[in-house]
Amino acid sequence: PASSRPVGNLNGGCACSLRIAASPWAVTMHHGSGGASAAMQSFSSQPKPVTATRKKFRDPGDLDISMYRDLKETCITWDKRVHRGNTYGMYTQNAIKEALQDATMEASPKPRARPRPKEVNVFDLPTPEPERVPVDLTSNLIAKEVVVEVETVEAQTDEFLPEPPKEQYRPQKTGIDTSTQVEDGELFDFDFEVEAILDVLVNKTLEQSMMEVEEEHEMSSMKAFKGRWFDQQQHIMKSWQAQVNEECALWQLKEKKVAERRLVREREARVLLKIQAVSSAQQHLGRLVPNAVAELKDVAFPDAKRVGVDQFFVPQLFAGIQQQIVGLLAAQQTADALVAGCFQGRASAHSEAYAAQRARQKESERKRLEEMQIRQGRIRILVDDGEGGQMPVGPIQISSQDGVPEVEDRIHSWIREHHPALASAWSHGVELRLGEAPVASTLAIFEAKAGQLAVVPRPAPPPVEVEDDEGEGSEEGGDA
Repeated sequence: PASSRPVGNLNGGCACSLRIAASPWAVTMHHGSGGASAAMQSFSSQPKPVTATRKKFRDPGDLDISMYRDLKETCITWDKRVHRGNTYGMYTQNAIKEALQDATMEASPKPRARPRPKEVNVFDLPTPEPERVPVDLTSNLIAKEVVVEVETVEAQTDEFLPEPPKEQYRPQKTGIDTSTQVEDGELFDFDFEVEAILDVLVNKTLEQSMMEVEEEHEMSSMKAFKGRWFDQQQHIMKSWQAQVNEECALWQLKEKKVAERRLVREREARVLLKIQAVSSAQQHLGRLVPNAVAELKDVAFPDAKRVGVDQFFVPQLFAGIQQQIVGLLAAQQTADALVAGCFQGRASAHSEAYAAQRARQKESERKRLEEMQIRQGRIRILVDDGEGGQMPVGPIQISSQDGVPEVEDRIHSWIREHHPALASAWSHGVELRLGEAPVASTLAIFEAKAGQLAVVPRPAPPPVEVEDDEGEGSEEGGDA
């Protein structure tokens, strides 16, 4: 297809346009008048609205939950970095910092090992480079200076006449010429038109003068109020200073009386201490002589009964008491050991029961997740590996539209891909069972409980019996 575009106006008001055909070498010139030569632009194809290829909402089956370990991971509130509640508490801030540190530590890349330098081999030496011969390229890179011979000739010419101006472009006249006569006073009346302007000027002048007068009155009022306010503040400061001076005088009088009373109390305390010391000395000196005589009497004239009690009875009594205390301690230790053993036994029984409960909860959770995956079409089966253990088969994605043979073939393909040894032993295929009975339909798989699905090897087909043609021929001959 060809396209045209205007080039410009030439002398005389003629317009020129270029028309470019499909060939790059075909160019056509078209001349026309100035007003009729405007090129029209057009689209190569009709405009079309933009169609959205992306759906506004996702289909329920488009979400692939196989990438999640648990359905809770699909909810944003399960993420530890998302906090529900306020975020300005001390414990919340510490938890956020710890979560960010853990995320940063997990996202930090592992240090890469530095590559070992390659050892130089004596056989890797390159061949010697060819010898370079220098070439002078100055004559080819620098232009030679050529002296141009110039000859001067004197001549005198007449002055050139001015070139006539070009005729201006005059567009072609269209329509009919008309005329209108306007008399004085028909279009503009100065007295009437100037009235509005004078009203605005007078009103603005009066308004501005009134505003200035009001501002001066306001400034004078503010100045008077400011003077009264400063006088009031000075009066308040003077009264406050007088109250401060009065309080200082009262405080000094109080301190003086307190010091006098403190001196009186100190003198009274010293007198009381002296009286107590005198009474204590009198009491001690009054009992000093009788006590000294009693002590000397016990040493010089001992009592035989008292000496026997002190030397024989009291040690025997202390020995018996010590034996009883030792027996009580031994009995207490025995009772503590029995109580500790009973407590340890109960604690171990409680911990074992708690561990068993945790194991049952984990098993029930595993069964629930397995049943949920079965409802979603992802089956996982435990098969016997031939050595007394079990190996998992799956997960394998199935659909309610698939048949049982197709599901069994898919399971056998998965075993052949991941467990070649077991697949070689089960070369005839596998049979999917629900409990002890074979699976009748795929819908029964979706309704199965955890642990009910099982896979067993398919038995080998019976051998095909080959009929003996020769024997049959001989029998037919005998009958004949």
